[in-house]
Amino acid sequence: MKITRDMTVGEVLSANPKTADVFRSMGMHCLGCPSATGESIAGAARTHGLSEDEILQKLNAVEVGEMSESTKALAQPKGAVLQRDKVTYAIVPHMPGGITNSETLRKIADIADKYNAAALKCTSAQRIAIVGLKHEDVDKAWDDLQMDPAHAVGLCVRSVKICPGTTFCKRGQQDAVGLGLELDKKYHGLELPSKFKMAVSGCQNSCSEPAVRDIGIMGTPKGYVVMVGGNAGFKPRLGDKIATQLEPNQVMGLVDQIINWYKQNGKRNERIGELIDRIGLEKFKQEALGSAQA
Repeated sequence: MKITRDMTVGEVLSANPKTADVFRSMGMHCLGCPSATGESIAGAARTHGLSEDEILQKLNAVEVGEMSESTKALAQPKGAVLQRDKVTYAIVPHMPGGITNSETLRKIADIADKYNAAALKCTSAQRIAIVGLKHEDVDKAWDDLQMDPAHAVGLCVRSVKICPGTTFCKRGQQDAVGLGLELDKKYHGLELPSKFKMAVSGCQNSCSEPAVRDIGIMGTPKGYVVMVGGNAGFKPRLGDKIATQLEPNQVMGLVDQIINWYKQNGKRNERIGELIDRIGLEKFKQEALGSAQA
């Protein structure tokens, strides 16, 4: 099989595990990294500032076989994010909506101390990352937390960012917490063509930043507004408003429609906003929603 620029790192590793040794020799720590394995060879070359032709030449020159034991030992642990030093890892215990209790916080702090973590970092996704763990301690830390590895990276539904809404905030006009937790429970970790982020705000102050999420939900005095296709990053995009004055059950139904359609129609590593730009907003509404009316 000839390896091409459009194949993903994951596809290459699956077809010939021995290519992991090539990636490693070129400083590409791709083995076990959900973000890296979903990237194309061309994209990985750009990310690492390497020659695409050189990578392809070396990958196609490798005989089919198993990766070396030394490379296998460096496989990125599940639920871990390789740090800048290329040696240590961060793990991000899942904390739906950023809501937790003192017992969980104590447990996180105790585990950070036990494994000599470099830092605890509050993330923009309303979680607390344990930063600077050794490779051999990652699985032990998850066991001590009594949690399954969280979906902080990879081509899946990541976090659902939630504001206090009517549960806590005096300005809340709709229930952001209840709806956000329901979305998190149903979709967190669901595999999709690209990373996928959601947010729910209880009022138009939009503290959870729904306009720059793949699906953003904003409370108003007359119900929820739903926006689709927003993202921040290198090419920021504001979400398109596709529905207004919805009840919670209507929001859940609409989100389900959108995610199921995106799962069937999105290209690998194509955010839903990019897909909407590719086919046009009206066609998206016709195909995904069954209507061209916003």
